[in-house]
Amino acid sequence: MIGWTPARFPPPSWGRDREGGIAERLPSRLPPPLTPPHEGEGNARSACWKVLALALAALIAFVVLPAFDAGAQTKRVRPAEEQPENYPDGPNRETTFYSCTACHSFRIVAAQGMSRERWDESLNWMVERHRMPEVKGEERDKILDYLAAAFPERTQPGGWKNPFTGK
Repeated sequence: MIGWTPARFPPPSWGRDREGGIAERLPSRLPPPLTPPHEGEGNARSACWKVLALALAALIAFVVLPAFDAGAQTKRVRPAEEQPENYPDGPNRETTFYSCTACHSFRIVAAQGMSRERWDESLNWMVERHRMPEVKGEERDKILDYLAAAFPERTQPGGWKNPFTGK
C-alpha cells in the first residue's frame, strides 16, 4: 500500500458493566496516530515520483520562466502618436523629449505646469527616488529651459478656489 496507513488498534472498550448495563465510558486507550508505510512498501514508487516532480519543476524553471522575463527586457516602443513634433516648438524640444521618454510618457510632462525651480526639484526627485541617471551641466540647463518655456507654471484666475464649494 502506498502512502500513510492507519495503524491497527483494538476496538474501544465499550460494553456492559458488571451489573449488566451498558457502560458509557471513554475508550480505555486512544487509537495510535497514523504510521508511515512499512520498509520497502511503496518506497521505490514514491522515490520515482519525487524525481519526476523535481525534473518537471526544473524544466519549468529553466524553459518557461525566462520566456516571461524576455518580454520585459525588450526595448520600450514609443506609441506612434507620441513624437516630439506633437509638443510645443522651442529650442531643445528633441533633447528634452528623448530624455524624458527614456523612462515615461511625455504626456505626463506636458500635463504639468511648473516654474523652472520646480522642474529642477522634480529632476532631483527623480534622480533620488527613481534612480534616474543624473543630468548635469549644459544638458540639464537645456532641458530646464525648454520645460519652463513650454510648460510654465499655471495659476488659477482669482486665486485659490475650494474644489468642494467653488468659492
